Amino acid sequence: MRIQVTLFTVLAVFVVLQGATILLTLFLASRGTGLVLDLFQSLDEKLAGAIKGLVESGAVAGIEPVNPLQQAIAQMLIGKMQQELPQRAPNGQFQENVE
Repeated sequence: MRIQVTLFTVLAVFVVLQGATILLTLFLASRGTGLVLDLFQSLDEKLAGAIKGLVESGAVAGIEPVNPLQQAIAQMLIGKMQQELPQRAPNGQFQENVE
């Protein structure tokens, strides 16, 4: 007794197996990404708590408070960086930002 397998049957089985493999890979990747993000979040919280504890306990000597002038300049620079960049016309000249 000899079983004949057509090319169509072989290709159909191959496609179904590949589809199942892709779905399983996507499922595992989504779970793994969530796990990594949770681990980084927990690490971030632990590091922030450790640094805050060190600063509050005074274990790290020589840390100066933030200079208010430097803080104002930093806020101004952050504001400038977040502004919309000027637009250019097709001829290369700058256009006014109209809001």
